[in-house]
Amino acid sequence: MTRAMLMTVLARFDGEDTSGGSVWYENGMEWAKANGMSDGSNPNGNITREQLAVMLWRYAGSPTSDHSLDGYTDADQISGYVLEAMRWANETGIITGYGNGLLGAKDNATRAQVAQMLMNFVKSLNP
Repeated sequence: MTRAMLMTVLARFDGEDTSGGSVWYENGMEWAKANGMSDGSNPNGNITREQLAVMLWRYAGSPTSDHSLDGYTDADQISGYVLEAMRWANETGIITGYGNGLLGAKDNATRAQVAQMLMNFVKSLNP
């Protein structure tokens, strides 16, 4: 899944009309930039699990979390700017590990993983 796809999905989830624009994702990207979800860079690049988590975290209002990720052997590989977002996303059940002790923060998010994380995100908004 690309960053442009996720920006468009979030814009539509927020009720924005994303039709039109010079490229299919232009209006979604502009919405994401205007609302602090993304800086709009690399829209055609694959989105990683940590980038997805931070965009959802920003959409949720950047809630604080001191949840520990120590149970994941690769927690030290999480980028510093997304650490609190990953804590929150794991605490709320939006993102979980692979079952082998890895969180896979830097892995590209597959469409299936994005679908699961979005479903978990929507559930976290309406517990």
